[in-house]
Amino acid sequence: MTFSPRPAAPSIPRLVIVDADRRVQQSLADLLGVSGEVDVVGRAGDVRAALKEVERRHPDVVLVDPRLPDLEAGLALIRGLGTAWPGLRIVTTGWNDTDGHSVGDPTTLYVSRTGSPEEFVSAIVACCAR
Repeated sequence: MTFSPRPAAPSIPRLVIVDADRRVQQSLADLLGVSGEVDVVGRAGDVRAALKEVERRHPDVVLVDPRLPDLEAGLALIRGLGTAWPGLRIVTTGWNDTDGHSVGDPTTLYVSRTGSPEEFVSAIVACCAR
């Protein structure tokens, strides 16, 4: 009798959440964590903490609200992450449409802060599939 190896389980994206508001970080971590489709491995509230978490946790994806608290610092963080960790995927979020949140990178996706938990999960999973 021959046994076939079991197919590898699909990998669950490892995520770091970066948002200046700790309540938003916690809410997103809780909502995304219960989905079973995302593993929230870290959270940060500013650029320095975000860089430390990415270095320490090695996530697949970073979910960033670029207003940390100013948009320039957030966009610089996004560009810096892409330079330092080329395979890292980015999902941005905010209250407005994508204006001002884009860094011109096709591997970066946007999801509205008013989106459902399913929309956040879909964006994170889709970002990894690119």
